Amino acid sequence: MNRIRKIALLFAVTAFAAAGTAAAKEAPPAPEPLKKLSFPAYSEQKLKNGLEVIVVEHHEQPVASLWMAVKAGSVLDPEGKSSLASYTGSLLNKGTKGKDSKQLAEWIESVGGSFNASTDEDGTILTISILSEYLPVAYEFLADVVLNPTFPEDELEEERKRAVTGIEFEKSDPDAMADRHFHAVVYGNHPYAIRPTTETVEAVTRDDVVAFHKKNYVANNALIFVVGDVSAKQVKKDVEKYLGKWTAGTPDVPKYVASPERTARNIALYHRPGSVQTNMQVGQLGLRPTDPDWPAVQVANRVLGGGATGRLFMTLREKHGWTYGAYSGWSKPKDVGTFDAQANCRTEVTDSALTEMLSQIDRIVNEPVSETDLASAKSYLVGNFPTTIETPSQIAAQIGQVKLLGLDKSYLENYRKDVAKVTTADVQRVMKTHLHPDKLAIVLVGDATAIKDKLEPIASVALYDIEGNAVSMDELAVQGTDYDFDASALKDMAATYAVKYQEMNLGDMNVSLKKDGDDFASTSTITGMISMNEEMTFGQEFEPKAYKFSMAAGPQTMSADLSFADGVAKGRVEGGKDGGKDINVTLVKGAILKNAVDFLVGTLPLETGKSFKFPVLDTQSGGMENITIEVVGEQDLMVPAGSYSTFKIKVKSGDGEQVFYVQKTLPHLVVKQENPAQGLNIELKSVKM
Repeated sequence: MNRIRKIALLFAVTAFAAAGTAAAKEAPPAPEPLKKLSFPAYSEQKLKNGLEVIVVEHHEQPVASLWMAVKAGSVLDPEGKSSLASYTGSLLNKGTKGKDSKQLAEWIESVGGSFNASTDEDGTILTISILSEYLPVAYEFLADVVLNPTFPEDELEEERKRAVTGIEFEKSDPDAMADRHFHAVVYGNHPYAIRPTTETVEAVTRDDVVAFHKKNYVANNALIFVVGDVSAKQVKKDVEKYLGKWTAGTPDVPKYVASPERTARNIALYHRPGSVQTNMQVGQLGLRPTDPDWPAVQVANRVLGGGATGRLFMTLREKHGWTYGAYSGWSKPKDVGTFDAQANCRTEVTDSALTEMLSQIDRIVNEPVSETDLASAKSYLVGNFPTTIETPSQIAAQIGQVKLLGLDKSYLENYRKDVAKVTTADVQRVMKTHLHPDKLAIVLVGDATAIKDKLEPIASVALYDIEGNAVSMDELAVQGTDYDFDASALKDMAATYAVKYQEMNLGDMNVSLKKDGDDFASTSTITGMISMNEEMTFGQEFEPKAYKFSMAAGPQTMSADLSFADGVAKGRVEGGKDGGKDINVTLVKGAILKNAVDFLVGTLPLETGKSFKFPVLDTQSGGMENITIEVVGEQDLMVPAGSYSTFKIKVKSGDGEQVFYVQKTLPHLVVKQENPAQGLNIELKSVKM
């Protein structure tokens, strides 16, 4: 089982450059007077059906962008049916009354155009980029997918599968889990806190999508922006032609609820067993988009953590080397946003890194920024702004955000002037008004057994498992087991599995198991896009005797070499996301290798509804953790090796959930294995027993 996880890890490894040395700061030159920057003028019109039309004439190149915003985001998802808004947007171009998804794709691509749909909390954005001479095709295409979608059931099923895979991926991604839990802690019952679950995304039906589209995809709930080599007069004529018959309606209205009022600083710690780093998010509720303090807040954030020159980066990374990066930001959705400071640090320095982050947040509130820091922050924000309005699509996005957030059109025109006039006093005033260091929410994802005690002097700690269920330290402790292991059901065997990573064939994995006296010896090898070799020996009680592993994919390599004596595992692992690490760990009673779970499952008295819990040694991290094996059902399955009657089993560990399909008869041979979070699966091709 662990070998499959390592395959995905090896593909995902990214080499990080070593932290550099902070350069000595020099006072920046005095700012030059602002050069004149003319934000492109735009015209606004409204059709009789309520559709707002915004046109920006930008004749530098013969291209155009259509950018339609429909105010139908995830805040409108009904309770228990998350992703309804997202499904609706994603399925618009998967079939209309006159064309299927392939024909639609060929239609827009035949004129060099591209179409994209994306949904966030507040709305769905549809974009088309195209040569301006083909704009009539773009209008016709957009009208067809918005007015005539058929939402095919098979396409919806594919969206469901992708959504479930995404949710499973989150569980193995500590950054994603930290973000999910941070929003839950800060927003409470506000719709911005709601994240999809497997149950809620699978509950959405085609009838739900059809009804959501009919209710919310109405002309008076949308804006269309046309930017590029166009004329306002012709745009209005064309939009009238293609979208003038789009009817108005009474769309749903978001129901924003008040978020919980924070009264103290506290820590929500989400346990990720064996984690070698802690993912930190520290923050609170922020501002509404119309707040006049935004320019000063953005300047303050640039000083604190708005880039690689911010105080968080310079202290946590450059000075101490605790992290690869540390940043902060203020979000700007339609309703209230958040302030959020983030960093990922080594487990052993979690308390130090958190203390430093809190110190810098306190400093930006209570200590006036220097004139040097102020000038540098303003210079960056003012100088960077013109690069955000260079292309038609950028211009459309900027104007679109202003319109959707309810801001005045002067916001963009005056942005640089408003930033340039921010003073040191302004920064301190807005920070004291909007940022409250004594009431911050601190969300950490890491190994609670290694860091909880060191965090308690900083703030009160509430403990949860990775999915957000409250737990105690006693529950997290890896306990020994008295389970009567019995390997007698195992047989000598040689099996070949096809290995796929995100639909890419990686090659065949050959697995063998042989009885050697009182022990069992297993080998697993892969040759192809990657090379892998694993050798493992365990006894009649599945007690580990020896373990050796190596893998390579291009320049990336991983290896492990462990020995076992007197209940202690010793050795070293190399490569992967954690780099090199020496292993010296005492095994609890009944502990087995995580990699031997495939064979352990083969001996268990499986029955639908049964579950088993065992302590395992993770050969990648060298950490002990609990693993749960749950029999969730039965399924007849066809794989390349033939047809099998199987038990469906979920195997849950600290790095996520995997699904096994094992033959019902003893030994329970693994027929298929899936890791939805990593897009990995193996299928049995042949077996000899």
